[in-house]
Amino acid sequence: MPTKTRMLDDGNFVYSPDAPQDATFFEYLDLADRLLGEWRKVGEACERLPFSPELGERKKELDRAVGGFVESFRSHYTIKRVRQDPAFLPASRFFAQHRPLREPFSILHCNLEMPLHTVHAFRDYGDLARINGALDEDTPFPWWQSGPHDRPCYLFGDCVWELKSSETGQSDKGLGLLFVQMTETHQPSHDRVGGGYATSTATPGADYVPEKVRLLVWRRSRGKCAKCGGREGLDFDFIRPMQRGGTAAPEDVQLLCGDCLRQKSGVV
Repeated sequence: MPTKTRMLDDGNFVYSPDAPQDATFFEYLDLADRLLGEWRKVGEACERLPFSPELGERKKELDRAVGGFVESFRSHYTIKRVRQDPAFLPASRFFAQHRPLREPFSILHCNLEMPLHTVHAFRDYGDLARINGALDEDTPFPWWQSGPHDRPCYLFGDCVWELKSSETGQSDKGLGLLFVQMTETHQPSHDRVGGGYATSTATPGADYVPEKVRLLVWRRSRGKCAKCGGREGLDFDFIRPMQRGGTAAPEDVQLLCGDCLRQKSGVV
């Protein structure tokens, strides 16, 4: 199974959408991103062409510029100060407070040495939709950086997970099944829903909903009644009764609260 990491909040922040727009900070961030971007670009070029005198001189210039930049802003935007500033939310808190995500955002990073700067920007609305799906534990979303063991990582639920060596190279469908299995091993709350066929110990019969179908339906409904959105007294219901051609397939099963279930059955 994938391994849980601390990458989501390991120095990663998002500028709070609720914070006032600070022109001074965004001017600083533009400077930081341009300077550090050029510094990394030249550093990579030097690795490819280690004997280029022009690149060597440019690297020295940028090393001095970055050193001056770090010294200038060490007391403003390194992690000790950022953690105390409510304008900057740890990435996991941002996801928890502002989901579903509707607007582009950037992950900012800092540590004890390097002041705050942009490490990844999510500007594509398709990516936002997929991130929302990952936060809801529907489908894993590929994270932009490798994990502690230099293996691919995925956002799923409230953290970033690193694949094991044997799990890399799988198709999207295979990864989806992998994360479904991982969720099942953590005893998801859908197994505790009331009702005879909602429990994992139910005896299979005409009205039995298989465990994997329960999991899919629970995720699709996000633990809410499909009719009113309530969260109390939930049970799994066949949209069409089995005797009328219904099946135990996910598309034929829904999650209903007790009141909506009684209304559907004509019982007041």
